Order: sequence, then structure tokens, then C-alpha cells
Amino acid sequence: MIGATFGGVANRMSFFEELKRRHVFKAALLYLVASWLILQVADVLFPNLGAPDWAFKLVLGLLILFFIPVLIFSWAYEITPGGLRRDREARLTHADSQRIDRRLNALIAILLALSIGGLALDRLVPETAPIAEGRTDVRQPPGPAEETDPQALAGAKFLDGLEPSIAVLPFVTRSDDRQDEYFSSGIHDDLLTQLAKIDGLKVISRTSVMQYAGTTKTIRQIAAELGVATVLEGGVQRAGERIRVNAQLIDARTDEHLWAESYDEQLTVSNIFLIQSRLATAIAGALQAELSPEVQARIDNQPTESLEAWDLELRARYLLDKEQSQPNLEGAVELFREAIALDPEYALAWAGLAQAVGELASWYYWPAETITEAVQAADRATELDPDLAQGYFSRGDLLRMGRRFDEAEAAFQRGLALSPGDADGHSRYGDVLRDAGRFEESLRESRRAIELDPRMVRIRVSLLQNLYFARSWDEVLAEAAEILQMEPDTAEAWYWIAFAESWKGNYAAVFPAAQKAVELDPDTPYLRAGLAYHYARSGQSDKAREMVTSPDALDWPLPEIGLVYGELGELDTAFEYMNRAIDEQPYGLFYLAVDPAADPLRGDPRWQDLVSRLKAD
Repeated sequence: MIGATFGGVANRMSFFEELKRRHVFKAALLYLVASWLILQVADVLFPNLGAPDWAFKLVLGLLILFFIPVLIFSWAYEITPGGLRRDREARLTHADSQRIDRRLNALIAILLALSIGGLALDRLVPETAPIAEGRTDVRQPPGPAEETDPQALAGAKFLDGLEPSIAVLPFVTRSDDRQDEYFSSGIHDDLLTQLAKIDGLKVISRTSVMQYAGTTKTIRQIAAELGVATVLEGGVQRAGERIRVNAQLIDARTDEHLWAESYDEQLTVSNIFLIQSRLATAIAGALQAELSPEVQARIDNQPTESLEAWDLELRARYLLDKEQSQPNLEGAVELFREAIALDPEYALAWAGLAQAVGELASWYYWPAETITEAVQAADRATELDPDLAQGYFSRGDLLRMGRRFDEAEAAFQRGLALSPGDADGHSRYGDVLRDAGRFEESLRESRRAIELDPRMVRIRVSLLQNLYFARSWDEVLAEAAEILQMEPDTAEAWYWIAFAESWKGNYAAVFPAAQKAVELDPDTPYLRAGLAYHYARSGQSDKAREMVTSPDALDWPLPEIGLVYGELGELDTAFEYMNRAIDEQPYGLFYLAVDPAADPLRGDPRWQDLVSRLKAD
């Protein structure tokens, strides 16, 4: 019995010595240290490369999976001066074995030093955590001073002279009810509207931040892509008759918190607007943005007492901000009307109705006489709320359509004084300046709008138009390419590509682009008229004349038909259509005086008479 015990111990000792001799322990240690270093590198690189969450887990799983095969391999093979050999074939001297031990020890020491160095560096450099939909952690501020006095907190930390700027990420819905997603979206949208009222604060608009819903990109990546110094993230939860909102403002350079807060209130429309007002005020303080008493009063203003009307207005605004198609605009009009029916004093809904109806008339979707409803709605909006920027923007649009450019400019300047961070307001003001022939100023406003909302296709299409009227053909093509990278099916981008290529004489590119525009949006008549214009301009007169005299052309805008005849050299017919357009479709002619496509008409004595008829009485 005793002999058997000593024999078992001797066998175990012999096995242990064999593991040492074959360097299995060293191989295991080397593998573990190398794995640790690989995981540190992956932890740093993957977020910055935009790798998905599962990529890190995959690397970890593979390292665990290969651990046992590595041990088996180290048992079966031996490192020799002549390379790897099967253990039974290896003939190592004691000196060879010691030399291999020293090399393995050195390699382990090097990898261990790199790993420890990487760990130390990781502790010194603040980590930027990814944003993921459904996060429930609310990172609390370090102390009570951050909650009670965010401006004092931010003073020593903030931005070293950079422009105060913020991207408000889509709020996470912290419930399983799908309807609550739209509720969270509405609070997010209204908060952006409130922040846009603050002078000196660059606020990225809704369209551009919506792409980051559920993203795994880091705060630093998001800020770099949007050109901002700070990012706000948060969540919304409806629980019975209560609403809970939490938010945290982060310096994108350091991942430090400038401010964080939670709100828990009874679910009423008054409390929703109260929470938004508190959020906007706290953010302004944290970013050291000046809040005059007048701006504070506009932020604190409650636009409606009806929760249902507020919800309808948000839905309508969403449609209005999308591509300018007839279904989107008509859907927005219907929702704005429903909101007004619930609350006739809702100035923001009146302003939206004015904008939507005006655009339907200007794009020839609705008869010119419907502009009366738009004018009345804009007047009602500013009457109900003289400090509502959107009311002045809508009024400015209508004045532009009537070519009353001085009055339109004054309306937009008033609106932008009330809401200087409104991207759509800057874009629409740029359209006024374009139609007045002030191209440099127009492009400045359009580009400011894109700084505030780089992902809104409608704003970028407006810049395309302004570049075209400024005769910057190469810039049209460059900007259109950027739009198509974001939204490949944007019909208007292809439309303006065709016009720019036409003026460059590159007809091989003109027709594929023009036909692509019609294919993507066959129901928009001016896109089809554009194709006929290109046939005329390229010398294919028969095709152009066939299109312009077809039954399909009965639905085309009259000015577009006139431009086709002008390019065909049939000026009598061209001026006939233009004069008819002034009588029947006056709100779509605001651009004509600066349109390059009208060049064939400009040398005719009738041109000045036509332009004088365009001017307001």
C-alpha cells in the first residue's frame, strides 16, 4: 500500500517534470499574456473602427477556444535549433533546453510589459463608451454642484474657446409599448426646437441625429461626424400617469459629464413642456450660452394645452421635413388641420399649415388660389404668438412666392432672430436671397443650414438649386454626389445632375440622370418636363416637341413648358406659356428671373415686360 502510494506520487512528479521539460507551462503563460494583449488592442481599436459589439466577444471566444489546442500542440512539439519537431524526434541538449527557456521567458516578459503598459495608458486616457439603444444606466454627476449649478461646473471644463455646439441623440424609450417610441420622439423634437432659440448655440437638427438611434458608435465618433463639441443622451419612460426623463450632457473630447439630471412628473402636457424648458435652460447653462430674459420667456412658453394636438403637430412636422413630395405635403396639411381643430389657438400648427399649403401651390400640386389659406394661416400664427419664429418663416415663404423679396427678407430675419439655430429657417432664407439674385449670401445661408442639419435631404436639395442658379456646375455635381451617398433614391439629386451636365455639354451623362429622376418619382410633373428640356438642348428637337405636345404635358407646370419652347427657339410660344403661367400659376415663377434655363428668352424685347409682370404690385 505504501509502495503504491509512493509510486503514484513518483508518477505524478514524473508527469509534472515532463510538462516542464516540454515547456507546456511556459506555453500556457505565453498564450494567456498574448491573449490579454490582443484583447486590450481590440478594446481600443474596435470602437474607433465602428466594429459591432459582437466582434470583441468573437475574439474572446476564439482565444478561449484555442487555449486547449495550444497546450496539446506544446506537448506534442518541441522548439529546436532546427525549428519545430515532434517531441519524440527532438534531440535537445541541456544547453539547448536552457536557451529555449530563456527565450520563452524573455518573450513572456516583453508581452507582459506591453500589456501592463497598455493597461496603464487605458487608465490615463478616458474611455469613450458606445451608445446602444435600450441603455438604462444614468451616469450621475460627481457631486450636487453639477445638478444645482451646471454653469459653475462647466466653467473650468468646457471647450477652451470652441463654438458651443450640441447634438441631442434620439431619446431611448424605456418601455415595451411601441406608441411610447413616438412619444419619446416628440419630446426629443420639441427639445431641439427649444435649443434652436438660444443665440450662439449650434444645435444639430433632428434629421441628422436620427441616424444614431441604436448606434454602437462612440460619443467621440458621433461628435466628430456632426462637428459638435458636446452630446446629450437620455431616455423617456411613461409609467401609468407619470413621465420620467433622464438626460446627461457629455464633453465629446474627454467623455466627462458636464451635467446630468432626472425628472419624474405627472403626465400632463404642461409638465412635458416644463421638462423641456428645464432641460433647455440647464443645457444652456452648462454650455455657457447666454440666455436673455426674452429668450428664457420664449423657451418657457407653452404652445398648447392639448396633448392630442401636440402629437398631431409633431406627426405633421415629420412629414413636412421629409422629401417635398405631394403625398408628404398633403399628409402634413391634413394633420395640421386636425391639430388646429383640437386647439384653434395652437400657433405652431397654423405656421405649419401655412408652410405646407404654400409649398403645394409653389410646386404646382395645388391650384394657385389655395395660397389664400396659406396666407391666412401665417397671419393667424404670428397673431397668436408674435414670438413664434416658424410663423415668420411661413410668411416669408409666401412673400417670396409673390416676389416681394424685401418684405420676405425682413420676415426671415425676424424669425432667425427668434430662433437663430433653426436649420430650415436658414435654408428657406437662402432661397429668398437666391431668387433676389444675391447668390453669395444665398449660399452662405444654405451652408449654415447644412452645418446645423447635415443629414436633411431637403436642405441639401435647396443648396443644389442655389448652386445651379449661381451657375456653379461642378459644385452641383459634387453636392449631388454627397446626397446620393446618403439617400441613393433622391430623385431631385438626379434631376439637378442632369441640368449641370447639360450645361457642361456632357450629354452622355445627362439622359441617364434625367431618366433616373423620372423613374424614381414618376408622379412629379416638372421632372418629366426636365427630360423634354434636355432633348431640346441636345438638339433632339423632334423628341422634345413630341413630349411637350403629348397628353402627358397637360399636367406639366406652364413655366417648364415655356422653357422647353425657348430652348427650341420658338420664342412666341415660349412667351405665350410664360404669360399664361403668370395668370394661372403665379406662385411657381419666383425663380424665373435668375434661372439659367431662361437665357434664350433674355435677348428678346418681351423679356423685360415679362419680368415686370413678375414683380409685386
